[in-house]
Amino acid sequence: MITALLADDEPIIIKGLKKLIPWEQHGIQVIGEAYTGRGLLELMEKAEPDLIITDISMPDGTGIDVLKEIGRRGLKTKVIFISAYQEFSYAKDALALGAVDYLVKPIEKGLLLSAVERAVAALEEESEGKRFKSKLAVYEHKDRKTRLEELFDRLLDGDIRKEEAEEELRTLEAGCVYESFTVLLLESELPAEDTRWGEHEKRLLLFAVGNMAEELLRRELAGIVLRKGDRLCAVVNHPPGLILTALAQDMIRSAASYLKVNLSVGIGQEQPGPEGIKASYRAATQVLTRIFFAGGGGGAVLYDREEGAETNGVSEREMTDARQETLQAFLARDPERMETGLGLLFERMERYAGGSKDKAVMAAYATVVEWAEGLAGFGVSLDQGEPEMQQHLNAMRSTRRYDGLKDYVRNVAEQIFRRMESGSSGKEAQQLVTVKAYIENHYMENITLEGAASKIFMNPYYFSSFFKKHTQMNFKQYLTEIRMKEAVRLLLQTDLMVYEIAERVGYNNSRQFSDMFKKHFGKLPQEYKAQGTPKG
Repeated sequence: MITALLADDEPIIIKGLKKLIPWEQHGIQVIGEAYTGRGLLELMEKAEPDLIITDISMPDGTGIDVLKEIGRRGLKTKVIFISAYQEFSYAKDALALGAVDYLVKPIEKGLLLSAVERAVAALEEESEGKRFKSKLAVYEHKDRKTRLEELFDRLLDGDIRKEEAEEELRTLEAGCVYESFTVLLLESELPAEDTRWGEHEKRLLLFAVGNMAEELLRRELAGIVLRKGDRLCAVVNHPPGLILTALAQDMIRSAASYLKVNLSVGIGQEQPGPEGIKASYRAATQVLTRIFFAGGGGGAVLYDREEGAETNGVSEREMTDARQETLQAFLARDPERMETGLGLLFERMERYAGGSKDKAVMAAYATVVEWAEGLAGFGVSLDQGEPEMQQHLNAMRSTRRYDGLKDYVRNVAEQIFRRMESGSSGKEAQQLVTVKAYIENHYMENITLEGAASKIFMNPYYFSSFFKKHTQMNFKQYLTEIRMKEAVRLLLQTDLMVYEIAERVGYNNSRQFSDMFKKHFGKLPQEYKAQGTPKG
């Protein structure tokens, strides 16, 4: 079956593509999705799909990068581009580099189906024998350097047998006399606001960094530096047990001094024999994903973590609790509490991410969403519609370090806090906090609207209107909602009898409680517990 990847920075577009045509009926299996250019390149490198359908312009890369990477690696992958921009230059470049088709959003089913069928036909027509013969003819004319690069590229991908690799290393006189191999993965960091760096300049930069790194490597050791996507991969042959931190630091210093660019290096695990190069490369790749969490703006060296070194994870519940703490600080207009809450939030967010930038970004975005929704529940509007929230997400994705992501979230928090301090809705919000806290702490008692109104020194009639305005429920409905949620928890998580639960949630009469429960959930308490899954 033909394998395919779908890529677009808008999840709704990917969802639509998956439903637009019957993929499996055409012998195609969608094996992955990507939302950034770099994410697509990484997924492509792992999966090596037969077909890619992607937006031509996404965060962290373009569709042209994908085509060039396919060409560089000699893959048979076919590409269909989609774009919201009907620009001839894009289409011209895409088709010139071998794209099957270029479709403009909104995608028409017939056009997509036709493009997919052409891609499938092209894949089926390609002869494995012809491609091999063509590669062999080209291979014979390559110089030693290029042949070495191809050999190590195959070792990194793990698509060459041990015996063949060892024979090639001897034939090409690679100088790899030691048993151990370690991969160093190099990533350059360009200022996001620097417009001088176009694609051509970036290629020249990688070439220069690669030459510099290889010169340092070969002063005392053997190996090679080659390009893998937007990164450089240094495969080092060295005596067993040699620590390569000093070499990595030399590379970082030289890149900063001579090329004026920050370089980060991920060091994989030492592996015995050329057949272990793939495992070391994978470890280095995983290590470099953690560079987002490295402090400071300069280069960094990261080693593969040893077993047991992972930090304890954080649950969704703990993340929600941290967000709620900062939300309560906004409502209380307490700056010290906000600072403490942000500190807890950032600490948990890093552990929750587990080394993944994408997970950290989505946790930060969920925080801003939850703040906006939580404040709206207290009648405080932040005017954060869909466009504003998308701007938040885009800005968070563009941060290069976790410190930058924290600064962005902190800035949002400070803007909210200033608005709460200066806004007229601050008093009402605090009143609502007081009333809700009273209800949540006393729902098991015989509390009344009049009693709740007295807590904020408000006339009961005015309080009734005030409460409904901010919660979209009257006082009795809200009280019942709180009682029913607690009743469900006790019903499913304890062995208490129904009459005991009724008493604990504020009902003196178990029959009245059961009637109210059935009205709320459609089932009597005993039936609900037998079902075992909460609904509503």
